[in-house]
Amino acid sequence: MAAMHLHADAEAELHSKAEELIARYESPLEAVKALMAYTCELETQILALANRYPGFVAISYDPTPPVLA
Repeated sequence: MAAMHLHADAEAELHSKAEELIARYESPLEAVKALMAYTCELETQILALANRYPGFVAISYDPTPPVLA
């Protein structure tokens, strides 16, 4: 599990982008696929930043396995 702490403006922008993607697709499955692809793209960019600027982005992982309810 990962936790990202975002600036309020960045969080609002991501929320807006998610709503835009959800509205674009009629099928819930297609909307989820688009959101997952967008999330993967953002994670890749964050990892690239962390690699290039180690002091700028700190990445840590929680070893606790996810719990499905």
